[in-house]
Amino acid sequence: MKKILFILSLVAVFNLGILGFNLNHQNTSDVSQCLMAQRGCCSHHGGVCGCYRGRTQCCDGSLSPSCQCFRDEQKGLQL
Repeated sequence: MKKILFILSLVAVFNLGILGFNLNHQNTSDVSQCLMAQRGCCSHHGGVCGCYRGRTQCCDGSLSPSCQCFRDEQKGLQL
């Protein structure tokens, strides 16, 4: 839980532009969208690595039966 809160804090810092990013940037970060996934998505499948047709794609290639996402891109993230 502490790791997730730390990652969310980092995402907030980047989205606020504290580290030199543009405050008027309208695109949301893929990382922040990934982190908004429901708790436990792909927890036994290597973490969340992408989105495919509105379904969360796990790092082992499987699709989460209960979690949804909003972009069809590979993330390469592991939570």
